[in-house]
Parts: sequence; C-alpha cells; structure tokens
Amino acid sequence: MEISGTRVLITGGSQGIGECIARAFAAEGANVALAARQKDRIAALAAELGGTAHPLDLADPSQVSGFIDSVEAAGGPIDILINNAGVETQSLVEDLPEDEIARVVAVNLVGPERLTRQVMGGMIERGRGHLVFTSSAAAMTPAPGLAVYCSTKAGLTRFSETLRIELKTTGVGVTVLHLGPIDTDMWTRVEQNPPFDAAQKRLRRLGLLTDVSPDKVAVDTVEAVRKGRREVRHPKRLWANMAIAATPGRFTELGLARHVPRRHR
Repeated sequence: MEISGTRVLITGGSQGIGECIARAFAAEGANVALAARQKDRIAALAAELGGTAHPLDLADPSQVSGFIDSVEAAGGPIDILINNAGVETQSLVEDLPEDEIARVVAVNLVGPERLTRQVMGGMIERGRGHLVFTSSAAAMTPAPGLAVYCSTKAGLTRFSETLRIELKTTGVGVTVLHLGPIDTDMWTRVEQNPPFDAAQKRLRRLGLLTDVSPDKVAVDTVEAVRKGRREVRHPKRLWANMAIAATPGRFTELGLARHVPRRHR
C-alpha cells in the first residue's frame, strides 16, 4: 500500500510507540490523526506534524460511539487505522479492583474492536485500507502479574487473525505487532510489577529478552503496511517462539480464507 497521501488514525498517539508511529507515517507523507486522552499532547504533536487531534478515552463507551464518523467528518476517510492504545495491569488478579479489570479490557480489547468495526465498512467499500493492532508477546505466552493484560492481548491477536480471514478478498490488509520489551514509560511501569519483574529478569539472564526502541517498531510498522505484511515481531530473538505460536492460526487461514461469504462479492 502506498503510504504517501493516506490518512492514518493512531490511538494512543500522544507518546511512546504511538508518537513514534505518527512521526514515521508523517515522514512518509501521510496525514496523521491522533487520538488519546492527553488533549494538550496530541494537539501539540498534531500541529507539529500537520495532522489533526481527536481526544478519546477508550474506557468511555460513549466517547467510542461514532468516533470514526467524527474523525472522518473532520478530515476525510481513514485509510489506515492503528489500534495502538493500551494499558497494563500492576498486580496479581486477586489484588485488582474489578473496575480496573473492566478498564483494561475496554481499552485493550473492546475499544479497538469497536473502532475497527466502525472503520471497516468504508474501507471495504473503497476496496483498500489497512488495520494495525499493537498486541504483545504476552498474547502468546503467560506472564505472571499480567493475567488480565495477557488475556486482552491474546483476544486482540485472535481478533486480528480472524479479520485477516474475513477480509481476504476485500483489499483491506491486517498487521499485528507482537512486541516484547519496548523502551517506553509503559515498560518501566510493567517492571514495577514484582511477579512479572522476577520473570522478565530470569528471561533476560537466559538471553531471551532484549529492549527494542519504539522508533524501530515505528519504522517496521510503516514497512509492514507498505508491503502488506501480517506481523511485526520484536525482539527478534523471540521470533521462533512467536512463529510456533502463530502456526495453528496460519493453517486455519490457509484452509478457510477463500470460503467466507461476503455481501460485497
């Protein structure tokens, strides 16, 4: 997919991976639309990049309702949706308040599903578009202290894989980012979770984990959209583990992708 001239909506676009992705797409000539709770930060970044800012709290169902319509009314159709916003958990399940569980599920899973549903109709009608989902290595393997986070990312991965089957003949692509340690504030907070911190330190001693720059993730995301790649995997030393975990879904896709009835046909 040609990036220049496209309109890209990035959730969680105020900092970290989202900010780096916004800069990377803008550098390729895309018009970026930024969504996040931090109004001032996305307004400043949008002004710098020549894009637009759209305050959004994915944990608030009323703000998610009709959100894509409002963004498209302000600047035209969305060609690329990057569901990047996410929040982590900080403790064992029995210590989590139930409203915190609900917030994590809303931001990491339900919100992205709703935004995707809102944007897909237009993409299918135009016969082009791309959906990107920032998932995690935690979607594929247990991570103590992050049970709710793991469940939401596993759900997001399965959602994206199923969409890839459903959208096979539409011209709409799907990419999922499976990421381990990324050098952002979010990873710093995750390391403050004692059960998870003990586990990740052991994995580092075994040479299985290494930090990756968010700029590297952003560059690889742009390239994945340009070339229609199905996944971005970091760190690379976990590539084989991720490939093995993805194998059942790939076989299912190969067997079913051409047998999904669609009205657009």
